[in-house]
Amino acid sequence: MTEARIAVVTGASSGIGRATARELAGRGLHVVAAGRRGERLAELVEESRTEPGRTIPVTGDITRPGHTEELLAVAEREWGPASVFVASAGQGLAGTVLGSDPERWAELVDANYLAVLRQMRSVAAEFRKQAEADGGAQVRDLVVIGSTVGRQVSAANPVYGSTKFAVHSLVEALRQEVCTHNIRVTLIEPGFVRSGFQESAGYDAAWFEAVAEENGPLLVPEDVADVIGYVIGRPAHVHLDDIRLRPTRQRA
Repeated sequence: MTEARIAVVTGASSGIGRATARELAGRGLHVVAAGRRGERLAELVEESRTEPGRTIPVTGDITRPGHTEELLAVAEREWGPASVFVASAGQGLAGTVLGSDPERWAELVDANYLAVLRQMRSVAAEFRKQAEADGGAQVRDLVVIGSTVGRQVSAANPVYGSTKFAVHSLVEALRQEVCTHNIRVTLIEPGFVRSGFQESAGYDAAWFEAVAEENGPLLVPEDVADVIGYVIGRPAHVHLDDIRLRPTRQRA
C-alpha cells in the first residue's frame, strides 16, 4: 500500500475534472482519472508523467450504475483504498424553461443528479466502512462540483441550475450524516469558467463571449482545481465545506 493519498476524479477527460486530476497528481496524490473519452485520458496521463503522483485512466460512463464501485476497486487494486473522491462529471443545457430542449431533460437529470447521487452514496458508504475499521484515524474527502446557479436562480439556464440546486442539498445532508466519521463532504460552486463546457452544452458562442466581455477575465479550470487541492490539504480537524468562487467582476 502506498503512503500517498489516493484519489478518484470523475469527468477527468476535460474541464475542471481534467485540471483537478493534474492538480492532485502535482500535489503527490495517486489519481484514478475517469471519463468517457479515452484519447483525452491518455493525453492526460502523458502530461502527468513528470508529476510526483501517478495517474491511471479508466474510460467509462459515470451514469452507469456500478461504475463508481469499479473506480474505487481500481484505486484499491493499484495502490490501496481511496481517501479522496472528486465528482466532477456533468452536463450543461442551454435554454430557459420554455426554450430548452425537453428531449434532453432526462439525460441532464441522469448525469447531473442521479449519477451524482449514486457516486455520493457509494463513496460515502465505502469511506464510512474504512472509517469504522480505523476509528476515523484518517480524514477522507468527497468533493462535489456544484455551481453558482445552484444557489441563485438564473433565467438563462434554469433547468441546468435546478439540477445543481438539488445536488447542493444532497451535499449538505450527506455532510451532516458522515462528518462524525472524519469524512469531509465539500461543495465547490464555480461561477463562469471558460472551458469546453459551454460548447458541449450548446450555449450560443456570441452570447458567451458577451458574458466574458462583461464579467472577465473568467475563471479557468485550473483556478477551481487549485481550490480543491487546498481544501483537501487542510488539517483533519478543518473543513471548508462550501466554497463559491467567481470571476472578480461577476455580479450574480
